[in-house]
Amino acid sequence: MKRTDFQRITLAEKPIIDDYFQRFPQYHSEHNFLTLFSWEHYSPCEYAVINDHLILSNTVNGKSTCHAPVGEFDPIIFEELLHFAKKHTGDCAIAFYEEKYLPYMKTHHPETPVYESRGCSEYYYRTEELAELSGQKYLNIRRQINRFNTKYQYTTEAVTPDIITEIHEMLDKWSDAKNTEANIVLKEEVGAAHAALDNWDELGCEGLVIRVLPKNRIGAVAIWGEMNSETAVIHFEKGISQYKGIYKVINQETARLLQGRYEWINRESDMDVPGLREAKLRYHPGKCAKTWYIKRKEIV
Repeated sequence: MKRTDFQRITLAEKPIIDDYFQRFPQYHSEHNFLTLFSWEHYSPCEYAVINDHLILSNTVNGKSTCHAPVGEFDPIIFEELLHFAKKHTGDCAIAFYEEKYLPYMKTHHPETPVYESRGCSEYYYRTEELAELSGQKYLNIRRQINRFNTKYQYTTEAVTPDIITEIHEMLDKWSDAKNTEANIVLKEEVGAAHAALDNWDELGCEGLVIRVLPKNRIGAVAIWGEMNSETAVIHFEKGISQYKGIYKVINQETARLLQGRYEWINRESDMDVPGLREAKLRYHPGKCAKTWYIKRKEIV
């Protein structure tokens, strides 16, 4: 495995990447083409195909992290990747999004610790639960939705190319209100949402907006894509904060739209942000897609 085996991901590579994700179903949004492409401005991604294995590498602030190979487990390929990562990656050498590599590390590389990344693990919810919000455990969320409905009337509308310019404007308004210039993660997330909108048809995105009456302005937007045959992943969800409760509303409306199509909804990670973690836990996730990693200096 050589540095020259890798090349930058562009839209032209979507069929290649998607083929691997379809043949070897993935569960973490880092292994989804929309994520790889829309975040390219912040975390450029390269890929290599070696002996029918897809190997990805992301670079942030000049430091690269390889992903464990996507494909049938092959110890030879994996050992090559360990050797490559020791030479060419940053502090975090390899990220694992599938458990199948953990027993191999424990057996063949016990001297190299494998760490779980709590903040990068993603939350999975049953679509039916998010759509219906039944039972005592969702009582507080239903109350917030009821308060919103008492104060506002709204309509829902599928995202189409005709309203993308309007959504760009709504995202810019949200960004100004949140002062994202002072928060690099929020700033780059908005940039990723803009990139998804700019390549809507090519990426195969789907989405929903909430229009608040009587002015019919977009108060919230959700953008998602297919993770695998049983899961949709919500890549972006933004709401104007003056409409208190609107996040609860678009969460439920999105689930209602996806109900019957997907059993699960992946709402991504909390990035170790306490408030975001609390908000995601209030919806009672059914499972999670974990992330693990090893450090370059600890590869023996």
